Amino acid sequence: MKIYKYLIIGLFSIPFFLFSQENQINNSNDVGSVEYIFKIPAEKTIYKTAFLKFNDSISNFIYNKIGMESSRKTGIDSDGSSINVNFSVSDEQGAIVHRNFKSKEIRTRIATIRKLFESYYYDDNWIEIEWEIKGKIKKIGEFTAQKAIGKFRGREYTVWFTEEIPLPYGPWKLFGLPGLILEAEDSEKMFEIKFVSIKYPCNDCELDVSKPTAKEEKTLKEYVEFRDNYNDYVYRKMKSRLPRNLAKNFRKGPQKNNGRKYRDEKVFEWETETIDDKKD
Repeated sequence: MKIYKYLIIGLFSIPFFLFSQENQINNSNDVGSVEYIFKIPAEKTIYKTAFLKFNDSISNFIYNKIGMESSRKTGIDSDGSSINVNFSVSDEQGAIVHRNFKSKEIRTRIATIRKLFESYYYDDNWIEIEWEIKGKIKKIGEFTAQKAIGKFRGREYTVWFTEEIPLPYGPWKLFGLPGLILEAEDSEKMFEIKFVSIKYPCNDCELDVSKPTAKEEKTLKEYVEFRDNYNDYVYRKMKSRLPRNLAKNFRKGPQKNNGRKYRDEKVFEWETETIDDKKD
């Protein structure tokens, strides 16, 4: 009797300084678009092209959008004893971190994992990051950038921001400095953002900063549970789609227990210990 196993590949970082954000987002001419290279925490290195689109009060950080990435092989391969899975994570809207600075709302959209899971979104908690601004400066492109360090959900980030664009925006879920964040890296060097180019101010930019929608909605805790048990969800989904004669012999292969080592968010505000410390 053959026992089929599966392997999932390539799917799825001075005193404290405070300031008034309200004074930073009241200029109707503050419209722009920033291009970044985005390194996502993963067992295998993954780089994404990403864009931060913003106006005077809203920012959308977008990646995994069709047209942004080169084509890659997707689907299921089998060598007779195992099944290898490589699904594309992208759709027309893309993955989006939407932040509204007036209403203090943040919504994250996850793009479709083609042939496996529909797109979904969850509304997140607005968490102010306590940044420690350092005196060190460097040039990034045409901008003079200053160093800051802050912690967010289990990772410590070093970022470089510029007050030449005095907006509290940043890539992914990083924000809250007196200038646009151009670069970021976590202390484990697993999460990385690199500045590529910017259009600002930009009167002719293709700008859509509307709140993202998706096929499904999750709560934040449902999202965390889904990510924590992702391999189990994939296994059940794949098994349900196999012919009956194959499904009955379809078994999960051994899985590494890495906790949240390769996750962008390692610990959440309602947790008292990291998942890395919770072993079966």
